[in-house]
Amino acid sequence: MDNSFFTTKDDKKFFSSILNKEDIEESISEEEAPSNGQNGLSLSLYYVELVNRIKASLSAMKTFAFLSRDNFKDQELGEEFYKIVNEDIGKTISLLDCFNDYINFSTPMIKKNTVNTFVEEVIKKHESQFEEKKIKIIKKQFEKDLPETIVPDEHLRYILNSVIQYILLSIPSNGSVGFLTRFFDVEAFKGKERNQLQKDGKYLEILVVSTGYEKWGDQVEVVPGTSAYYQQEEAIELILKLAKEIIKKNKGMMRFKIYDEKPMTFISLILPIERRNVVHYPSPEERLKRAMVVEK
Repeated sequence: MDNSFFTTKDDKKFFSSILNKEDIEESISEEEAPSNGQNGLSLSLYYVELVNRIKASLSAMKTFAFLSRDNFKDQELGEEFYKIVNEDIGKTISLLDCFNDYINFSTPMIKKNTVNTFVEEVIKKHESQFEEKKIKIIKKQFEKDLPETIVPDEHLRYILNSVIQYILLSIPSNGSVGFLTRFFDVEAFKGKERNQLQKDGKYLEILVVSTGYEKWGDQVEVVPGTSAYYQQEEAIELILKLAKEIIKKNKGMMRFKIYDEKPMTFISLILPIERRNVVHYPSPEERLKRAMVVEK
């Protein structure tokens, strides 16, 4: 096999595990599993949970007041009682919502572990399709404390979804696939490829490797000079070409190679690292959800 695709000595060990379908391994523990909940559990998170509980209690009181109207001997008094309770509860809930918004905007979170989190999310999103084709996730190896990339979240999700869609269309049933994230050493590059990246730039890599490559039947011509085989191939490859354009616009690079003798398919996404700390403002609900993940 041509070793030009391998940038570290550990690559061969990782790739060989993809070929062994019995070697199903998670390379990160539950404690290290990617989660985008940073900065620990702050008091603001406990406050958000408390506010949600209070709002739930107030909503229950509002419902009780509504149902109690008919129990008043004086119907007019019952309606007035419900009106007063409803208005007071509405004002209180509005005030609590304002406090929630204030906490959200006054306590930003440092964005962290986004790449690993998104890779996990896109795998989970297509989980049913993997199961339908009986494709096994043989290996997931995520670099701990991987920095952020300059690629916007929407672009990164699109790129990852495109790669997964390509894998699902090109890999045969009962195949296997592995995912790797890591820091990328630009010095490992030689020749023209190195010129595509900034000499002083820092990069991370998302590597997807799969076994097999599904051929789309016989080359039967449906239009003069063009076969159904090539039409299918071009349609599938277009998915990667579009993703590659997005990566290039974000100053990154995609590498793609098929080794027919194995056969194996390699897709490498090399993305620029964001050198500054990136902050974001998740909603109170998202903060609470992340807090619960950390607690588990």
